[in-house]
Amino acid sequence: MYRYRYSLVPLLLGFGLLLMAFQGPADTFIQQIIKQLERFYSGTYPEKSYLHFDKDTYAAGETMWFKAYVVEGATHQPDTLSRVLYVDLLAPNQRVVQQRVLQLQDGVAPGDFQLADTLLQGTYTVRAYTSWMRNAGPNYFFTRLLTVWSSAPTIARPSSRRPLATTPPASKGLDVQFFPEGGQFVAGLASIVGFKATDSFGMGVNVQGVVQDEAGQPVVEFSSQHLGMGRFQLKPEAGKRYTAIVRQPDGQRVRYELPAAHPTGFTMRVLQLAHTYQVAIQCKLPPNTPAEPITVVGHVRGQVVYAGRGEISENSTFSTSVPSDRFPGGVVHFTLFDSKQVARCERLAFNNNAPGLRISLQPDKASYGPREPVTVRVAVTDEAGKPATGNFSLAVNSAALVPLDSGATNIRTHLLLTSDLHGRVEQPGSYFRDQKPNTRQALDNLLLTQGWRRFVWKPLLAKQYGEFPYPLEQTLSLSGQVVGNKQAPAIGTKVSLFRFGSAQDITQATTDSAGRFLFAGFNGRDTARLLVQVSPQKGLRNPVIKLDRRVIPTSNTPTPPLPETAPARAPYLASSKRQQIVERQYSPNAKTIMLGNVTVKGKKPALPDSRRIYGRADVVVQTKDIPAANSYTNVLQLLQGRVAGVYVTGNPLDMNVQIRGQGTPLFLVDGIPIDISALNSIPVTEVESVEVLKGPSAAIYGSRGGGGVIAVFTKRGNPNYDSSNDEPAPGIQPYSVPQFYQVREFYAPTYANGKNAAVPDFRSATLYWNPTVRTDATGQATVLFYTSEEAGTFRLTLEGVSTSGQPGHGTGAVQVVNR
Repeated sequence: MYRYRYSLVPLLLGFGLLLMAFQGPADTFIQQIIKQLERFYSGTYPEKSYLHFDKDTYAAGETMWFKAYVVEGATHQPDTLSRVLYVDLLAPNQRVVQQRVLQLQDGVAPGDFQLADTLLQGTYTVRAYTSWMRNAGPNYFFTRLLTVWSSAPTIARPSSRRPLATTPPASKGLDVQFFPEGGQFVAGLASIVGFKATDSFGMGVNVQGVVQDEAGQPVVEFSSQHLGMGRFQLKPEAGKRYTAIVRQPDGQRVRYELPAAHPTGFTMRVLQLAHTYQVAIQCKLPPNTPAEPITVVGHVRGQVVYAGRGEISENSTFSTSVPSDRFPGGVVHFTLFDSKQVARCERLAFNNNAPGLRISLQPDKASYGPREPVTVRVAVTDEAGKPATGNFSLAVNSAALVPLDSGATNIRTHLLLTSDLHGRVEQPGSYFRDQKPNTRQALDNLLLTQGWRRFVWKPLLAKQYGEFPYPLEQTLSLSGQVVGNKQAPAIGTKVSLFRFGSAQDITQATTDSAGRFLFAGFNGRDTARLLVQVSPQKGLRNPVIKLDRRVIPTSNTPTPPLPETAPARAPYLASSKRQQIVERQYSPNAKTIMLGNVTVKGKKPALPDSRRIYGRADVVVQTKDIPAANSYTNVLQLLQGRVAGVYVTGNPLDMNVQIRGQGTPLFLVDGIPIDISALNSIPVTEVESVEVLKGPSAAIYGSRGGGGVIAVFTKRGNPNYDSSNDEPAPGIQPYSVPQFYQVREFYAPTYANGKNAAVPDFRSATLYWNPTVRTDATGQATVLFYTSEEAGTFRLTLEGVSTSGQPGHGTGAVQVVNR
């Protein structure tokens, strides 16, 4: 029973509408909270990304189709300020094996990964992020685990480099964490304690255990309820320490120390009832302390919906009921502030009263024969039943080869739940399956143990939002940082950008207070080869350029291995192999001629080096062939006296070059014309070779080559060079701006008027994929596709988001029979 001595005065904000006014100083603090949350979300502009895949299981050699959605983090409305999205495919060893750079239009973009037929079997990860999302770190990225089957053995081939993909060994490691509700134990006050047990892959492990006091006496037993998560109640006594003895599935026992109880402090419990949140607060205060003024705030994605104030004294419990229908759908943050306006407790809840978009997928017939047209009527309405315009994607899969995974993520579970939680969430769809007590309890356990917030209250209220080194990209850009001695930022330093193809195409930027610079405006229609250079200057003798690379570091946590037994693997691979053969012959993406069974032996060909536009140089100097080459100050000093007719004069920081009978040569670095001052700053450790062109050999460069050509080739500029472990280079950095990826076309033949009658068609795992479904003002769209020669039940899955920001996920079915 709760004992009421005071009551919290509620302040309800129905989407920004103040329903009850406050009097006194507390009003000022509440208004400050509301104002700073608004500033935070408008200033940091959080974004969320999501990928809808055609399925979650693939075979080596297939195409992985997807559609990207990027929405504004607070309202989930599409068409964000960012216009560039990066999508990475990571092997089981967390190495990036492919990357797609997509141009967003209206917040969406189709894409695909062509999986190599030699790809090793395992659990792969796909992640999607904008440049702006990198400011907050990988917790903002969309990630999803996908299965790739292969008929090849899962064995890493011997190599001097890291293997492309290997399946990590199974692990028995166990980690158990304990989380007092609200944030801390307080001596003498009962608390709900959430716990989560995971293995070394971050996957939940079901455990049992007992909590003992320091005398070894059992206090409470506990057991996990869902995916290694559960809860128990504990009332810690002053001065005592508690230990959890956890029994693993294999019978072994592990000891874990629980957090120590504080002598004073607050506890906050949030209980979700049918239509309300019951918030209960207790406290332990220092002796002779008067009643403590407190403030409670509840918000969803920065929208403050509830704020209340009151006073609390020791040995009392305060409780207030908050109507849940006031909150938008998603993760609700309740925070308790003390009289000094310091956040003391925080608790997450989930509001699931928003059903999202209602989607209907209605085929025009009850069943179909092979190669028959299927017309599907798509109807989408909002929560109120009104037609909803939006952008969607449709996948049609074999129910037998791609079974329904009710625990898999979808756009609704991601935007409303997992995108606002820290770390990997297993089977997010299981929390949306129904509203039964066990499901709601499992979701609440997740929120007890996996809480996360986009900000920390103290710096937010002090208007300290942190730095944002990565730019908000509306076009492709190049950014980075210049540092000097002891890694200090080089402030106000000139940075030059040289573009390939024109000696006059030089752009300059000045570093800011963090030593950062930005070049933007690349159109993404072709790959631009660039050189970034910072010349030594007074106070900056050895500038180092740190470019923001497109391929970013990955997690050290390995992905979970595939199950040892997989009954669906063999039929899936057989079906995939038949269809791959057909697609390589008839798909619009096919650009090669299919050959019979042949055996090819030889080394993997090197990537073409486009830095040279000439055939052969007159002289080639390889740094690897020169003893103690790294002892030279720069590449010009290295060249001094080594090439007949090439005269290098001056001191190492100011050298000049002349070619006998011709004059001052044209200087190139990785094919880009550059000033000689840049060459003075290039260390020999960065150089692969130097090539000299004289007379007729230099004529390919026209009048610019009249004085001959000296071409320097860096290690980093070589497309075959692995620079993954390199440190940033002093003074100069080559870079290639990527093209926007041009998505492939899904192979979906039509059979109208006898077309393609002789073409085999074994489409089954993915019968159809359409990333461009748009509903009109009536909330409707029509989709037409043809069945293949395969019979069975095919599942329709439509996902997307409305223009108002409501996510939707809907399913249907198509029956195909042999007639």
